[in-house]
Amino acid sequence: MISLRARLLFFVVRISGLKNRLLRPGLAEKFLARDHARGHAKPVRWLRKHCDIEQAEINGQPLYRLNPKDGGTSLHLFYLHGGGYAFNIVSLHWRFIKKLVRKTGVSVTVPIYPLSPENKWDTSYAMVMEAFDQAAARHRAENIVVMGDSAGGGFSLGLAQMLRNKGKSLPRQLVLLSPYLDQTAADPKQLDLEKTDVLVSVEGIHRMGSWWAREGEDPASFPVSPLFERVDGLPPMLVFAGSDEVLLSDSMRLKQQGDVVDAQIDLQVYDKMQHVWMLLPIREARRAIDQIVKFLLAAKV
Repeated sequence: MISLRARLLFFVVRISGLKNRLLRPGLAEKFLARDHARGHAKPVRWLRKHCDIEQAEINGQPLYRLNPKDGGTSLHLFYLHGGGYAFNIVSLHWRFIKKLVRKTGVSVTVPIYPLSPENKWDTSYAMVMEAFDQAAARHRAENIVVMGDSAGGGFSLGLAQMLRNKGKSLPRQLVLLSPYLDQTAADPKQLDLEKTDVLVSVEGIHRMGSWWAREGEDPASFPVSPLFERVDGLPPMLVFAGSDEVLLSDSMRLKQQGDVVDAQIDLQVYDKMQHVWMLLPIREARRAIDQIVKFLLAAKV
């Protein structure tokens, strides 16, 4: 049964009308302009207290490296934040990272990648690929778990696919949280899921996709939509989705494609959960984090 806190949080989001307001002409652009003017959130206080934090730059973009002061573990987390490829990392992401560091002792790399619509996927991938190469040089690729939520989940899968296609060393594992994998939102089931999703709409997916793709580019192509690339030859994946979110379809289709080629994809669908629910302060998120921690610790070397 869904927890009371989760029920209340989802109700508040629904009655706020945020989903519909973001679809009004010009309003999404206003939200975006405000977000870009404010800039990205910085690591929360617990991380600043318990980690040595280095801020570097790649191609003019910030990158954070966090190393637990108690020495931590050889395992390294490479985290790509969500936000439709267009919105900045927020404190909610940092608090989620904090929970993982506190429970596992992992060191972390967090690239603050170039955002759309000012930048397209090629600019962002160039920065993130360089960030991963630097992390691999420091920690070795086989010690790295790549994780991301929403668009960051799509980015995580796309990064692994691109590394494979280039013949580079792959990360040890992938963790995808409500991943955003298909800019076309062409699955008819998504129209039904849209009725229960309190935040994400099919129209919103199309809009974000148009910002991410280059002019004239087919949204049903890689790496704009990682779902349209092969999933064989990739690291083991742990994937989370909610039964009531539009992007459940993306995770289900990823799992189906993986089954065809015997890819190791563990899909966890939580009943009545919404988009990126695992980042929220709810009982269901704590359960998901416990699963993630078990997955991470199984990768320790």
